[in-house]
Amino acid sequence: MLGCGRLVILFLLIKFLNLSFVSSTSSSSSSNNATRPRSPPSGGGDYYSEYEDTATESSSSSSTVSEVPNSYCDYDLCVEYQKTCQELAEATGCLCPGLSGPFIPPSPPRLLPLTQDGKGVVVHWCAPTSIVTHYIVWVKGNDKVKKREIKVEKNKRKAVLKDVEVGANICVKAVNKAGDSTEDNQACATFEPENSDSGFALKMGIIGGVVGLILLLILALLLWRHKSRQKSTAQPETGGVL
Repeated sequence: MLGCGRLVILFLLIKFLNLSFVSSTSSSSSSNNATRPRSPPSGGGDYYSEYEDTATESSSSSSTVSEVPNSYCDYDLCVEYQKTCQELAEATGCLCPGLSGPFIPPSPPRLLPLTQDGKGVVVHWCAPTSIVTHYIVWVKGNDKVKKREIKVEKNKRKAVLKDVEVGANICVKAVNKAGDSTEDNQACATFEPENSDSGFALKMGIIGGVVGLILLLILALLLWRHKSRQKSTAQPETGGVL
């Protein structure tokens, strides 16, 4: 009876140890599965190759874009009737100089040297880096009184003034909705005729030539009259001899 009890106790002890071993084995295997990294799917090779191709294409395209430098637009502020810088930027992607807004008075234009042609004084200027609706060219005489002014459209850079006296002050100002540009030295110039000394010499030469021609004609007339008188006096003498 006592021996049967020992056998039962031994059997229960073995059973307990077996259960403990099985539970520990299952827990260790589950933890290994949890810590083991996932393997890529069956199509993993294709997946990574597609990713590498996409990354290569994106990097190559970005490098291509970055290799194209941004350049300034071929826009001259002193040339009239050309495309605006904004139009050039939209068409070619070039860069424009910064412009002040339409609600800020414009900067003064830059006046180029005055020239002359057969029509009068040519006024040529360069546009400011501002929004401009039109320009005004005005002339101030030697008495410092503004004599006249003309309005010029925004796309033009030249104007011709007639009957400008020597020493007159000529200025150009830009206008927009906010007001007019300030009057400064770069927007104004004093009119001095080109080659005034040579022009004066030319006039004097013409006058001298005309006077010399008149004197020559008078001298020729005097010689003709003198010869005619000699002939008239010589005729009676020859008649008396006969």
